[in-house]
Amino acid sequence: MINDRKMDYLLKIAETRSITSAARALYVSQPALSQFVSSLEKEYDTKIFEYESGKLTPTYTGELIIESFKQQKLLESNLQRALNDARQSRSGRFSIGISNGRAPMFLSIVLPDFKKEYPNIQLTINTKSENGFESMVAAGNLDIAFVMDRADVPAKVKEGLIYEPLFDYYCLLAAPPTHPIAREAERIPDWRLRPPVNLNDFKDEPFIQTITSDRHKHWEEDILKPYDFHPKQTILLTEESAVYSLVQAGLGFALLQDYVAFSYRKGAFFRLDRDNSKATLCIIYRKGFVLSKAMQYFIGLVKEHAKKGSFFQF
Repeated sequence: MINDRKMDYLLKIAETRSITSAARALYVSQPALSQFVSSLEKEYDTKIFEYESGKLTPTYTGELIIESFKQQKLLESNLQRALNDARQSRSGRFSIGISNGRAPMFLSIVLPDFKKEYPNIQLTINTKSENGFESMVAAGNLDIAFVMDRADVPAKVKEGLIYEPLFDYYCLLAAPPTHPIAREAERIPDWRLRPPVNLNDFKDEPFIQTITSDRHKHWEEDILKPYDFHPKQTILLTEESAVYSLVQAGLGFALLQDYVAFSYRKGAFFRLDRDNSKATLCIIYRKGFVLSKAMQYFIGLVKEHAKKGSFFQF
């Protein structure tokens, strides 16, 4: 009989496709995890993973085992939530995935109301994911997550998820305060009322960028396509949260999601005149996953605040 911990081990390896990454996330040694896979393969008399292009890929029989583990964990978690709700329990726990850029804006608005209603619910907030929150939700490592609908996600992962749309968002040009165009921002404080700009007017300017992830590659290409524009890359960062600070320090321009403008409420932000950046922020969870009353309440709060425009106040 496989216990929950061993199920978690196998599902984490399947999610990260790497013994090294899984061991780091699980706080166990690589040899112990490798030995676990070997013992499991011996127990089931089948090969579970094979290497393809330097990454672990489940075999056909491995996929069967992994899917079985997912279903076992899903059934158990659904049962526990149903029992808690039947007992009118006001305690419990659930996990949320949200980017470190969006977390301060969202959680500071939603969590105070949520904790008033469910003070004893333990929340685990995950702001980092190597392969996207979608894969973590699909594997059962997160209960719900905030993601963009245009992220490049494997079809098999996406098919197993429910997407509930919240609102649309766009990409903005952020200008350094030392550039002449920043005077327009001083003249019109609300960036939503400023005239949109043509990216080609800034083709010779330095840009600050994050290293493009495979998940967002096509979305970013779509933004630049109407301009045939390729920014100068003077500084490349792994964390988007630092880009705004460098723009404000006068080191260059950047293309940032509009939540940054709403979060900081200052800066020279401009809409694009050939805007092809529209994306929709969604809450996702697994198909067949039973949402507890606390989770339903949390999602309801997010939708209520999105409808009221709480996240877009200037």
